[in-house]
Amino acid sequence: MEYEIIKDNLLAEIDTGLKFAKSLDKMAEFEIYLSYRSNSDVVIKQGVVEATDGTTAGTAVRVAKDQRVSFASSSGITPDRIKRTLQEAVASLNATSEKDTRFQGFCEPKPPGREGKFTPAILDLSTDDLVKYSLQIIGDISKVNGRMMAVSACEVSWGGFAIGNTRGLERASSSTFNYASAYAMAIDGNERRASEEEFISREKAIDVSGMGEKAAKRALSLLGAKKLNQTTTLPTLWSPDAAASYVLASFGQSAIGNAIVEGLSPLAPKLGNPIAEKQFTLIDNGQDPQGIGTESVDAEGYPQGRTTLVHQGVLKNFLFDSYYGAIAGNPSTGNSGRAGGPFGGTIPYEEAPKITIKNLEVVPGSKTEEELIASVDGQGLLITDPPIGIFHSDVSTGDFSVVANAVFMIENGEKKTPLEPLSIAGSFYKGLEQLRGVGNDVEMTSFFVKAPSLLIDGFSVTG
Repeated sequence: MEYEIIKDNLLAEIDTGLKFAKSLDKMAEFEIYLSYRSNSDVVIKQGVVEATDGTTAGTAVRVAKDQRVSFASSSGITPDRIKRTLQEAVASLNATSEKDTRFQGFCEPKPPGREGKFTPAILDLSTDDLVKYSLQIIGDISKVNGRMMAVSACEVSWGGFAIGNTRGLERASSSTFNYASAYAMAIDGNERRASEEEFISREKAIDVSGMGEKAAKRALSLLGAKKLNQTTTLPTLWSPDAAASYVLASFGQSAIGNAIVEGLSPLAPKLGNPIAEKQFTLIDNGQDPQGIGTESVDAEGYPQGRTTLVHQGVLKNFLFDSYYGAIAGNPSTGNSGRAGGPFGGTIPYEEAPKITIKNLEVVPGSKTEEELIASVDGQGLLITDPPIGIFHSDVSTGDFSVVANAVFMIENGEKKTPLEPLSIAGSFYKGLEQLRGVGNDVEMTSFFVKAPSLLIDGFSVTG
């Protein structure tokens, strides 16, 4: 399937499938979702090149009648496969008597949003190109230090999806992105310290210039780490990658509509109230032209939009799909998804829709990371990579306990010695209330989050 006509091809199959669906049961509601994705990726580890190139395509169907809802899926998007999936969904519906009394129907047709940026240069990348870039990363790491363990990866992905239902909705969206990573591990005797550098974009082709060198030098800077040798409370400065993981692990779970409706999120009763310092503003922007999660519609056909979650410290909104939005008395925010997203997951057509973020964006502040470091009196910590365990927090409390492997001591406003891995514990929500600074060094991350450095007070540290 060619990228330029992928939407037209998928919509043609949707239209034919819906006509067949109506012949199966005129009283039922039908929804058909088709997904097609082409992926090429290369990984080089310890001199071994692994390359894969292939497509993932499939069909998902939901059928609703008398508040009973069924789901069926299969690989492939041929007319016969679509018909068979529709028949399986109808058979599943007829076999169940269980009702979902909260279900109010599939998505109503609305004008679509805009798709993100596209460049043909990404489609022109071949597996040979990915091998070349991966080798360049390995070479750049080796130039810094030939004894390092080096791993590189490059990926190109393009495709689209279409969604249609018997309420008259027929929508499609397409997107591309490419990705590269450089992983370097510095070795000195028994000491090993690693760092990673990433590139991700949908508007320009892979550029690995400087990635290997930067990862290697950061890994070397972590050697000679000292023990903290204390349990205390210190301010922590989270660099953009680490800050992105903090934001996703907290709001990526607690601002989701199902957590609000089911009473799992402590944010539910705080709508309209301050939950963070005034310098903190957070947006989920499903229409960011550069955003990896940007599409014209979400996974049930609702237009993706721009939702301000927190404005100058005040909680303003939550994220909904049509199902939980109807329960909560709110319109969908265009945040339905099927697998994929920042946490990866199963193949899109194998899952029914669920609420997910699209592109979280922390509005930048005015200070550089160096200025934030300089603002720390006494001791503090600089966390340069996402800590281990950051995504295993308790959404109901916001409590977390993580291990920071890439961390430096800050003393009297200066970045000092690297530290051995240490544990950091606290509450995501209390941390935002104790936010001391927001940087201007915003970076796009593979977490689907744009974030600057964040300086937070009051976390417990054990080394």
